[in-house]
Amino acid sequence: MDFAIGQDVVHPAHGPGTIVDIEESELVAGYHRFYVIEFVRNRLTVRLPVERVSEIGVRKVMSQARYQRVLSTLRALPEQLQSDFKSRRYRVNELLHSGRPGQIAAAVRDLTWRKFEKHLTKADADQLSKGRQMLAAEVAMSNNEDVHEAERAIREAVAESVAAQQALLQKVTEAEAI
Repeated sequence: MDFAIGQDVVHPAHGPGTIVDIEESELVAGYHRFYVIEFVRNRLTVRLPVERVSEIGVRKVMSQARYQRVLSTLRALPEQLQSDFKSRRYRVNELLHSGRPGQIAAAVRDLTWRKFEKHLTKADADQLSKGRQMLAAEVAMSNNEDVHEAERAIREAVAESVAAQQALLQKVTEAEAI
């Protein structure tokens, strides 16, 4: 996949950034081209070999259609996360580092429900924070809006998910009482 200077992209581990330059450097194996990507959110600049971009999973920022699917994922009923800390952390890490906004949204939704239902460990809370930040940064970039507006949209969508899950649990409780 070819990118251009000034194009917004998403790195699976670092989140959204902008290609600020394309450099050519001579290495032992010859000349190589690198995308220079600036990640404003975490004050980081990365040089990625052009030939490895697909392998690493760098992609274009989500489209409006994908954004709507992300909102649907955030609003959907949450899935129960594993109670075992290591399994849960591994699974959530897998979702967050997938580089796919729908999977990041699912991790944010499910961790938010766990926070409401039980509690979050420090590691869970850190993962939730990281997921929200990554998702909000990409939503803001894709919608050309402020990060605070994107965070608000994410909070509202997840609040709908939590409310729907609470209502469902209330119905189950009422049915069991009968």
